[in-house]
Amino acid sequence: DIGPMISLQAAQNAQKVVDEALQQGARLLCGHQRRGSCYAATVLENVDHGSRLWQDEVFAPVVVLQAFDDLDQAIALANQPEYSLHAGIFTNDLRTAMDAARRIEAGGVMINDSSDYRFDAMPFGGFKYGSLGREGVRFAYEEMTQPKVVCLNSLS
Repeated sequence: DIGPMISLQAAQNAQKVVDEALQQGARLLCGHQRRGSCYAATVLENVDHGSRLWQDEVFAPVVVLQAFDDLDQAIALANQPEYSLHAGIFTNDLRTAMDAARRIEAGGVMINDSSDYRFDAMPFGGFKYGSLGREGVRFAYEEMTQPKVVCLNSLS
C-alpha cells in the first residue's frame, strides 16, 4: 500500500528525477505514474551511475535493479553513492553476510530482510554524507538532556 507523498512538489520531484534517468537510458519496468501527490511504485534498470537517481536519495517509492557479476562488484556499486541509510543482503551463507555487512558503507545492513526494516529501539541513520546523527531511544534522550561537568577539588 502506498499513500500520497509529503507534498505535490515531492511527487513532482520524484517524477522529474525518474524522467531524467529515462532520458539517460534507464529502462522502466513498472510505475512512473503520478496523480497529484501520489506517485506509483516505480522499478527501473540500466540506470546510469552518474544520474541523480543513482547518486542521490529520491525519497520516493522508486527502486533501481542492478545486475552484478560477483559480491565484490555488488559492494563496490552499493558504496558508490554519497548517501546510504540502510542496505539489504540476502544469502544463506552467514560468512558472506557478515563479510558484506562489514564492507558495505551504510548506517545499517539488514541480512535476509528489506533495507527498510527497523524498530524504534535500534539506532537509525546514514553513512558518509547522509549521516547527520542517529535516531532511536538512546539518541532521543541524549538530544533532550544537557550534560554538565562539575569538578570538586577538596580543600582539606
